[in-house]
Amino acid sequence: MGEYATEYEFDNLNFYRDNNGKQLYYNWGGEVWWIESPGKPKEKLFSIIGMNATKVFIKPHPEYGEAGQRINREICLFCDPDTQEILHYWRPREGVKEVPVVHIANRMVQGFVSPKKIVIPENSGYVQKVIEIPLEYPHPLAKESQYQDYCPGEKFKGVEYFTSSVARPGVTEIPSSEWARDCPWMPWMKLGYGHPARLRFETTISRVESFEELHPNLVKLVRERLPIYEFAPDESDEQNVTSILYFKKYFDAYLKGEIFPIPETT
Repeated sequence: MGEYATEYEFDNLNFYRDNNGKQLYYNWGGEVWWIESPGKPKEKLFSIIGMNATKVFIKPHPEYGEAGQRINREICLFCDPDTQEILHYWRPREGVKEVPVVHIANRMVQGFVSPKKIVIPENSGYVQKVIEIPLEYPHPLAKESQYQDYCPGEKFKGVEYFTSSVARPGVTEIPSSEWARDCPWMPWMKLGYGHPARLRFETTISRVESFEELHPNLVKLVRERLPIYEFAPDESDEQNVTSILYFKKYFDAYLKGEIFPIPETT
């Protein structure tokens, strides 16, 4: 790194300018661990594979002049940690009925990114940043009695971590991006109201050049059941989707034991 004799100022909106309106794809995967109850050891629960079909734009902004916009469609599939096969049913514990696995299929996740300058110090080709986002809000299932067995408590409390690197022009050997999340158990796990289990998602993210370069199980799933997830739209006024809102929307299908993700063609 000794060839970098001066600091370099990185403009985060350059990515949005350079890729304005382009269809981008991200492949990601990793593990989900859980601590079933306080004092128990951390155990691997699932492997996961995921994708984002993303479009980015540079947009006028009343406060900043310019801002970045991301529009995403995203999928995450829960898999057997040993065989890596996609799971469609899961048994919470011995002696209880298995439940459908509600995979994550967020047809709309969008937001704006404000401009930011990041200084890469001298003698460094890149810097790595960790963004920590605390999450705390009333749990969307807490007030409705039909969701009693699917809700971990009155409040959702978690933390998301995004680890990424920014580099000088021409520097390509940088660490992979990562996403992690500490959160309560997923509603479809049906552990019973107030159950203390906590999940830890740990993933590595990579950008790929085409849809066909995503994990083959994701390519197959999208082509067969979720064709709208191959491309992000140029604009949308749809509400952002979360895994909890998706669970509420398809609760009847869940109770019937249907296979997830539910097909979406429009």
